[in-house]
Amino acid sequence: MRALRRIVRGVPPIFAMAIGAAAGTGACAATGAGAGAGVEAHGGGAPDARALSLAVVKSGERIAIEVVANSATDQSIDYAIELTGASRSRHRGSTRITAGERHVLSRLSTNAGSDWCAVVEVSESDGPHYTLSAGPCGAV
Repeated sequence: MRALRRIVRGVPPIFAMAIGAAAGTGACAATGAGAGAGVEAHGGGAPDARALSLAVVKSGERIAIEVVANSATDQSIDYAIELTGASRSRHRGSTRITAGERHVLSRLSTNAGSDWCAVVEVSESDGPHYTLSAGPCGAV
């Protein structure tokens, strides 16, 4: 995990959104109210309009994702993550997050090949229900 943190810290903030720019390499998306907000790479910055974001690092055949909390308000969050590639990983959680305190709630990784998909369903107590996704999810 330390190696992953070093890799992710060096990723420019646009990485998570730009990763889909080249065909077949994956894309990040947010759906639901205010789609497009809340998807970012791991890095500093002010709290986002959405409490959670999804950071993605692809290295060869390996995909690593982090679900990052960075809320503008104190609130409770429920989330469910599924990462599918060569295997399928799932994680659910409920937590209380503090305004302005950025931290990683969950990390998952898998061997991805060309077909992988990361989906995070989020329910904020002070905001909308929304979905964050990354990867060529239609192919999985």
